[in-house]
Amino acid sequence: MSNVQAIIVTWNKKNDVTRLLEQLKDINYPKDQFEIIVVDNASADGTAEAVASAFPRVRLIRNPENLGGAGGFNAGMRWVLENRPDSDYLWLLDNDVLVDRNALRELVSVMKENPRAAICGSKIMNIDNPGEFIELGAFIDYTFGDVCRNMPDGKELENPQAVFEVDYVAACSLVARTSLVRKLGIWHEKFFIYWDDMEWGARFNAAGYKVLASNASLVYHPSWAGRVADVSAIWRNYYRIRNALWFYNNYATGIRRRFLMARMITRFMRFSATACIRSESELSRAFVRGVEDFFTGNYGKKAFHMPFTDLEQYISRKGQTKLCVFIHDIGITDAAERFVRNLREKYPELRVMAILPKAVQYKWKGLSQKEDMLTYSRNADGGISLTHKYRIMKFLKNKPWEVFLSDPLVPKMGLIWGRDVARVDFSTGVTLASIEGLNLRNLGRIPMNTVFFLIQSLFDLPEKGL
Repeated sequence: MSNVQAIIVTWNKKNDVTRLLEQLKDINYPKDQFEIIVVDNASADGTAEAVASAFPRVRLIRNPENLGGAGGFNAGMRWVLENRPDSDYLWLLDNDVLVDRNALRELVSVMKENPRAAICGSKIMNIDNPGEFIELGAFIDYTFGDVCRNMPDGKELENPQAVFEVDYVAACSLVARTSLVRKLGIWHEKFFIYWDDMEWGARFNAAGYKVLASNASLVYHPSWAGRVADVSAIWRNYYRIRNALWFYNNYATGIRRRFLMARMITRFMRFSATACIRSESELSRAFVRGVEDFFTGNYGKKAFHMPFTDLEQYISRKGQTKLCVFIHDIGITDAAERFVRNLREKYPELRVMAILPKAVQYKWKGLSQKEDMLTYSRNADGGISLTHKYRIMKFLKNKPWEVFLSDPLVPKMGLIWGRDVARVDFSTGVTLASIEGLNLRNLGRIPMNTVFFLIQSLFDLPEKGL
């Protein structure tokens, strides 16, 4: 059997990484040919201590700071290249995966059968729904500046022995040939996170080697979709945009490169405008910042201002004491009333203004003064008449509220006043989006930034390389 070193990078995911390490004890691979290296990116949740205590045979590398996925995997790969001259393969694993017992054996088998292969990745399934397919390698689109999942037809996807040649495989689970890593290098550390594994695949392909994906090697990972549903979308999109622009600037060629960069930048700035209109100001700025830093060569880890995502924390830290609550449906009245009453108990200084159906006005006594309440009625078809809409808009314009509070189904009516909006599931008390307002100044700058970036993309692209 070939000698394999598994490298797992972790940051503040103690439960996930210890679960994976426990599972790797039973992997179907000779123990004398298999070694595990955990790279801890300065976790603050006791990850390193837990690994050292429960898994003494695991090689633990403690980074003094969070170096991201790129820096973390590089620390593990450097250690192997310096200390394990007999290493045949490196197995890169996300810390939040679960692996099939034969996942590694199948990857190594494919690599042995394909001597021109530099990398082979696993078939990734949804950890929360094991029958749901997520990814089996992907292709890089040099026309639109995007990536496309490898989507085999049903028969191929069900064939356990199928192997696919792709442009890259995710470092969620991939095996790389150590000799070629020595030859062509480790990841670009300045990426910090995202596009590092994609660039690796392109680098090996450019050198004439294959990148493969194996149907027989199964791993289970959380769905990618959930990763864009919270404020982490701010930093995720920043790194994706900055690093994607670097990638295509380096790997696209000829005049097509300039037009491709212009097309990508136009798309990213459109995303920025859309986010700004939705009052996601920090996300909007992240799109612009990603493009700016590409042009200035500003890489590595960045700090981000993260908006409030908890209403109580928002009230405590910002000192905002004037809420305007909109009740759009009689059915949520009781939950909203309990939610706001609990807030008033914790923050007695709160002034609550309310827009609510006339039929439930009596339930709001004690929460709002009469002059701070506006009631409305719905038409027979369930809509709100133009007269009532006008009264609502006038109420919003004239009242001194600081944050607009509604449930997630209500359009962000408070945006046009440039004030903050909080969308809350009243039944659970969970704030379901960042608490931000529409920044008209930032929105006005986006067209000017777009023109400036497009001129740069056509006439002044950065030099290739980092």
